[in-house]
Amino acid sequence: MTRATQVACPDVPARCSGRLGDAASVAHVGAAEPLQRNRQIANADIAPRCGTILASPTVVPVIAPPAGVLGSLQENETAMPETRVLIADSNIASANLLRDILARAKYLCTVAPNPERALDVVKRRKCDIAICDVQMEGTRRYEMIEGMKKLRPELPIIVGADRYSMVDAVAAAKSGAFQYMEKPFDIGDLLGFIVNAVTDADRHRTPTLTPRTGSVPPSCDLAHESAIMLELVESIALVARSNAPVLILGESGTGKDRVARAIHAQGPRASQPFVAVNTAAVPEPLLESELFGHVKGAFTGATLARRGLLAEADGGTLLLDEIADLPMILQPKLLRVLQFGESRAVGSDKCGYVDVRVIAATHRDLNRLVEEGRFRDDLRYRLNVISIVVPPLRHRRQDILPLVAQFLAEARNRNKASPVRSFDDEALGVLMGATWPGNVRELENAIERIVVLGREGVVTVSDLRLAQEQPNRDSWNGFGGTPSTLKEMNLQYLDWVLKRTEGDKARAAAILDIDLSTLYRWVRARH
Repeated sequence: MTRATQVACPDVPARCSGRLGDAASVAHVGAAEPLQRNRQIANADIAPRCGTILASPTVVPVIAPPAGVLGSLQENETAMPETRVLIADSNIASANLLRDILARAKYLCTVAPNPERALDVVKRRKCDIAICDVQMEGTRRYEMIEGMKKLRPELPIIVGADRYSMVDAVAAAKSGAFQYMEKPFDIGDLLGFIVNAVTDADRHRTPTLTPRTGSVPPSCDLAHESAIMLELVESIALVARSNAPVLILGESGTGKDRVARAIHAQGPRASQPFVAVNTAAVPEPLLESELFGHVKGAFTGATLARRGLLAEADGGTLLLDEIADLPMILQPKLLRVLQFGESRAVGSDKCGYVDVRVIAATHRDLNRLVEEGRFRDDLRYRLNVISIVVPPLRHRRQDILPLVAQFLAEARNRNKASPVRSFDDEALGVLMGATWPGNVRELENAIERIVVLGREGVVTVSDLRLAQEQPNRDSWNGFGGTPSTLKEMNLQYLDWVLKRTEGDKARAAAILDIDLSTLYRWVRARH
């Protein structure tokens, strides 16, 4: 099965849809005809995998791309000028075969068998997209991609390599490639990628974003000083310019959500919606409707139709946090979204299409879940086109001080009446020396609590202790006497905390580690 690593477009599935092999395996090309399931190419080595042999032992069917992709091709024929494709490959026979196949799909193809010809075509702007071998004769690996990008930075380039390599995939991304694919090409995949590349290039040409100035990309609230985070921020800048799925890994509280938002903010979809959902926080019976929406009458209580989060994120980015908790029954539906952009609402007999970049995040080991049969292997591969690991705070202590400054500013914006303005050196030393097992989230919550409870402009060590002090259960007699219900225990504990804070609801909420709206709801529940 051909493998493809996306560098700049939503993935299309690797399928047994006909492969463009080496010239030695080619017997002949079927007569030119419209792109459909009975079109044939000669390629003997894949015949056993693709079913019935129609004409001869060396002729196999080329299965048409998915309906959504074919529809996009048909729209291209009527809604935009014919796309010009440059095929840069020293293997002339293979390049000519690919040219013939793409010509049937109404593409105007130019074959460049040497680097000079390829660069000349690019320089004279005679192509809209390039399909380039990873190493043409007389060049080093990726030299051609780099040369094309210098001439035309906006040109989408699909890179073909004889053998799939994750190292090559990363190198392709850094060289500016749009797509990395293994040879022989899967024709269905390739056609889909070309459509996505041209569409994405058109989006880039549309002036919807304010141009950024300067060579350093914005960190999007990722305050840092450590070398490991500097490397992460640079990786985000590379990943952001593509549309490939991203899998963000890291312990709980490390800031995976902020990384996802930074990727979105620095990419071509920055002006489009960013939608986040925690799959573990939504009850399983409701999650399908939450993601895909539902039609009226789809289930009891569905009195109105509802758009799902995928539809809300159309054109933008969808963050699926805690993806490891996605129920097995929904994983095939998400796979269809990643493969074809298909989204079917609950209770609907019609399939819609969305253009969404999917970013997934988890603190769990997906490989182990796959081995245990709790996560689909194919979905893992689709999500893990590009992976980013967010390091825990204990591995980047140099970032604590800039994070404290960032969280202090954010907390003061939310609590404008707070007198807290800064920390003295001793207090900062305590923060630097803390273990922070809850990572960045724990530090952020601690700063928030200090700002809410603080009574002086400069925070001292004693203020830190006061802010971190939690109610002592031993001094609360709520557990004595006759056992109570959980609701009664909660209300008793709330009363005790409010008395201890002299009715200060903001301080009580900070001690209980809940937001004020939740505390007010609990207070109303007492009456």
